[in-house]
Amino acid sequence: MKKYSEKPSKQRKRHFNAPLHKKHSLVSSHIAPTLRGKINSRSLPLRKGDKVRVMRGDFKDHEGEITKVDLKAIKVYVEGANIEKTDGTKVQYPIHPSNLEIIDIDRKDDMRDRAIKRKGE
Repeated sequence: MKKYSEKPSKQRKRHFNAPLHKKHSLVSSHIAPTLRGKINSRSLPLRKGDKVRVMRGDFKDHEGEITKVDLKAIKVYVEGANIEKTDGTKVQYPIHPSNLEIIDIDRKDDMRDRAIKRKGE
């Protein structure tokens, strides 16, 4: 017995209309190989303050700190990844989390450490 439809259109609909607490896990990214040994995990949900490297797209190899995580659009804004609009103003470019790699984790709060410990066990 199938639980969900296999139709790609319905899968996309479920993906984009998911509640915010489920979208949090969709905003996950791979961890750099140098950090993987310390954390015992392959990926983590992204948070404001994490340092990331862009792996694909126009900003490939750009490194910067996450300034904003947009759960609704499933996009992340990285410091320094800016584009210039036609009127000359610079705006941050939204990047999908699958195109990022975490190179340094922001450990300002205790909840993040507990999540990392729980995930690595």
